[in-house]
Amino acid sequence: MIRTRFAPSPTGSMHLGNLRTALYAYLVAKSATPKGIFILRIEDTDRERLVEGSLEFIYKTLRGVGLNWDEGPEVGGNYGPYIQSERKAAYLQFAQTLIEKKAAYYCICSDEICKCRDENIQLKEGEAFAIRQAMPKEGSTTFTDLVYGEITVENKELEDQILIKRDGFPTYNFANVIDDHLMAITHVVRGSEYLPSTPKYVLLYESLGIEQPHYIHLPLILNQDGGKLSKRRGDANFEDLLEEGFLFEAVLNYIALLGWAPKDTTEIFSLQQLEEAFYIEGISKSPSSFDKTKLTWMNSEYIKKMSEDDFYQFALPYLQKSIKKEVDLKKAEREGDFVKAATILQQITQLRSSMKYVKWFSNFW
Repeated sequence: MIRTRFAPSPTGSMHLGNLRTALYAYLVAKSATPKGIFILRIEDTDRERLVEGSLEFIYKTLRGVGLNWDEGPEVGGNYGPYIQSERKAAYLQFAQTLIEKKAAYYCICSDEICKCRDENIQLKEGEAFAIRQAMPKEGSTTFTDLVYGEITVENKELEDQILIKRDGFPTYNFANVIDDHLMAITHVVRGSEYLPSTPKYVLLYESLGIEQPHYIHLPLILNQDGGKLSKRRGDANFEDLLEEGFLFEAVLNYIALLGWAPKDTTEIFSLQQLEEAFYIEGISKSPSSFDKTKLTWMNSEYIKKMSEDDFYQFALPYLQKSIKKEVDLKKAEREGDFVKAATILQQITQLRSSMKYVKWFSNFW
């Protein structure tokens, strides 16, 4: 049975690229016959970057768009714990195995400069240390990705990466390999930015003598200027889009098509329909561009299908928030003012597909 995972770090808001990775990992599992298992695993070993409240936001976002995990935090399963910081002991055991096989070594150097590999370091009692992977200095490493095909990298281009940090926590690159093995992950779905790191993962699997998963690397999502989506450059994240009035369903539908093409010209998909239509071969190698105009059109298609009551419940918080004058909000709602406003607003958004027009209504109170 196919087993996939989404393994976010609780370091802030949900970026669209992360949400698409979660969606594709979910669809790889749920489009299979029989349906596979979708796992949520929290990778919180980078302690300095943790952001309070991020964990709850991850749960809320995934559930909000319907990506309910079969195993993971708050759900359980036979392969837990599903939070990396609770699995700390396992990583060190595997790292010690690599040292015994001469595939890793102790390092007391700085992170930037490493001279320990050839000095046969003898640790002093209580001395802080890291553990690094010993990359082969000759030959090459080859792996097959289900999107990009066969890829070969010369081993001399690979640096001796840190596996266990001085604080005793594993690095992302090491922990995800060990966790994927222990959780019996069959298909690893992640962004193409991890392609250069994959030979290091392959060598870890080979050194440990454990079975490798299938790799599925996803193309980048670019902004309309051709750069990588970035909050720092003013690009919207998932939460921003919701605040602007885009529907959960519309955003999920849109990002499904950022890097994947169905076998026909269909563009509007429910999550269940995506499960039925999705196929790995439809994933593109080329980057996709985030087009807010296209998302806006798609949002209007969903708004058109909403009942007046559903749209009213959706629009009410935006209407209330937009009022700048001194208004008795309870009275306005009781007398049906918001219902009237929502009816007009739905007609407008069916054409313009944006909630930005709610501010216009504040002039009427």
